Amino acid sequence: MALFHYNNSVIVWSAMPFGDEVHKAIEKLTGQSSSPVAYLIIPDTEHTIAAKLFKAKYPELKIISVELVDLGPETPIDYVVTSKYSKKLIDKQVLQEIGITDPTITDHFEFVYLPDHANKELVMYDKNSKTLFEADLLFNLSTQQPQEQFSEELGFPKNYFPFSGYSFLARYLNPDSSIGNKILNKIANSTASAEGLRIIYGWDFDKIVMCHGNVIKANAKNEFKKVFGKVL
Repeated sequence: MALFHYNNSVIVWSAMPFGDEVHKAIEKLTGQSSSPVAYLIIPDTEHTIAAKLFKAKYPELKIISVELVDLGPETPIDYVVTSKYSKKLIDKQVLQEIGITDPTITDHFEFVYLPDHANKELVMYDKNSKTLFEADLLFNLSTQQPQEQFSEELGFPKNYFPFSGYSFLARYLNPDSSIGNKILNKIANSTASAEGLRIIYGWDFDKIVMCHGNVIKANAKNEFKKVFGKVL
């Protein structure tokens, strides 16, 4: 999950289940004990489950999602990115066409929708921090470095090893693995998604935040190219 604080509004990307830690993070971000969430961005068809909890906590929040996400009548999707906007730059003008006119979103973010990805990926770019946000397009899991998401701070035992059993193949899902790159290109259907991937690569980003693996904090464009270079 990532949190943003723009125009006195909180924006949530790829929500985790709402609880005390999320509340503390929002409080730390805003400096206020009570700051309502204005927007929640669902990055693909798989990372959806926690949206209902946020909607229950903040009934006024607006949800931005890709097509085919159905959270039931109690959690309506306010703005749906459809295949009409496939593999093109979704900038301020296009966001307004979709119905999003609030500068909180239009002035700070751009998107690219990849409907040929297995999970229909909506990739987001934060212009202020020059950071790419993606859910299942690129992973950074590896045995070569400690994995932040399996750390002691998150309740895992010291030296926890997450790549055994059915998770064996996950160790290859990183930019430096030729096996992993083949898997990620297949999941992304990179040949069909090439136009969109080139637009993403054209953004001026130096970091990548993802749902699976360590944040790439430097040379992110080079890491992206390692995975999708054949179609860029």
